[in-house]
Amino acid sequence: MNQELPDMKNDKQNDDSHNMSIMMKWMSRMLPSCEEVSALTSEAMDETLPFRKRLSLKLHLKMCVWCRRNATQLQLMSRLARLKAQKVASHAKLSSDARDRITQALKQSGDQS
Repeated sequence: MNQELPDMKNDKQNDDSHNMSIMMKWMSRMLPSCEEVSALTSEAMDETLPFRKRLSLKLHLKMCVWCRRNATQLQLMSRLARLKAQKVASHAKLSSDARDRITQALKQSGDQS
């Protein structure tokens, strides 16, 4: 009555590693590469991506720490550039003399056409 039981633990580990291997192969075919994700991240900052691209980008970013860091850095640089542009624009005020000269020049060029 002393029969050996099958090693269920090893079978489960083999199944898990096999399933993981299948999943990794599927993801590598379905998800964009890191290079593509870099371009998609920039594109997503400028416009709304189609659903499939948005989903693949989010999935890749969930799994890839390097692309998440890159996306965070791109967003930070974009935010800083916007803030700097706003600050420069708020300081770029024309004097009333300069405005008057521009207005006169525009009127004169309009009269000549």
